[in-house]
Amino acid sequence: MVPVFVWLFVSDRPNLAVIVFAVAAWTDFFDGYIARRTDSVTELGKLLDPLADRVLIAALAITLVATDVLALWLAIAVVGRDVIILSLFPLLERKQIERIRVNLPGKTATASLLFGLTWLALSETDFFLAEVGEELGLAFTVVGAVLYWVAGTLYAREALEKLAAGRTSKEG
Repeated sequence: MVPVFVWLFVSDRPNLAVIVFAVAAWTDFFDGYIARRTDSVTELGKLLDPLADRVLIAALAITLVATDVLALWLAIAVVGRDVIILSLFPLLERKQIERIRVNLPGKTATASLLFGLTWLALSETDFFLAEVGEELGLAFTVVGAVLYWVAGTLYAREALEKLAAGRTSKEG
């Protein structure tokens, strides 16, 4: 649904684009919720769910920059952090480091970013409450970006600890 959303938004159809984005975001949320409630969480799901979140966030941030709704520096702060994390993932896999679990700041950051970026997109529509979307969206996006980097720092620290522990166990 991401390419459809992007195309609609940059084709000056923000109302329909926001609806498509909302459907994508909510189906992603409910998929995870249902999987946890029914004990049907899979390893593939644990990998794909955060990836879907990253794709939604990056696509929305880039689209909002392209339409002059979001500042480039803020989009770079958000998308850049994901690029760094994703580029380090193969290194951890090669070193056979156990996957790092999502932390509370990371979950809160993702929720804040999805909420904030959605409100920024909503501010470009003629929907009810769109006029408060820019201020609300910007506030949540900035908070989400800060929390994103806090979570990234915690992930990095945990990865370094696991790398050190792996070296210690191989030396011993």
